[in-house]
Amino acid sequence: MIKFGIRQSFDRIEQVEERYSNLNVPVEVAPPYYWDIYEPIRGHLSEIAEKIKFYHAEALSIHAVQAPITDEKFKIWGKEMADFAKLLGVKTVTLHPNNVNKDNVVQEKALENLKYFADLYKEQIIFCIETFEGSRRVFTPDEIVKFNLSMTLDTAHIRNEKTIWSLLEGYKQNIKNVHLSAKDGNKQHLPIDAFCREVLSYLIETKWDGNVILEYLFEFHERMLDDLRSLESTVRV
Repeated sequence: MIKFGIRQSFDRIEQVEERYSNLNVPVEVAPPYYWDIYEPIRGHLSEIAEKIKFYHAEALSIHAVQAPITDEKFKIWGKEMADFAKLLGVKTVTLHPNNVNKDNVVQEKALENLKYFADLYKEQIIFCIETFEGSRRVFTPDEIVKFNLSMTLDTAHIRNEKTIWSLLEGYKQNIKNVHLSAKDGNKQHLPIDAFCREVLSYLIETKWDGNVILEYLFEFHERMLDDLRSLESTVRV
């Protein structure tokens, strides 16, 4: 079954009430994106999870801090993200494949780290690699498939629509989340367009089971709720 939600971020503990107390739609919880603003809240994640639950916000997934998954530190902050997800009762955590001076050794380290967490959490928590293009990414979309990793498919990050269709048709069973938004040239995370609706129609027709998360630029946030309800009505038709 498809579950719909919006990406809802926070940068400071003080923002949690403002961002989560009056929500009436499910959310992908996004802790601070960059490490320098994530670090001050690291020791307060359990408190933050309790606040989010107190406000009755329904969490669908976690969008992790942007940090390397290719070194030993990932075993520390990755566990923080996984335990945060468990506190919120969600199963999937989206990770960014960081840019690296890429070689087999670096990829093998990232794969080793992911296996460490797979063994530690035994399917209770699933780390999903988000689709980013660029040859320096530790995992490109093709390499996510090559290594049989769980995927968060972001429709705004992949320029060629044929590539998106190829992933949907050939790798759908390993796609756990879809970040749905449009793109126009170099602009990403624009409000959904006809192509986004085609993607959703395909997911509905094929009875895909996962989260569809609207992820818009800040200037379009006021449109997210109306767009979300529009997508939900598509499922009910």
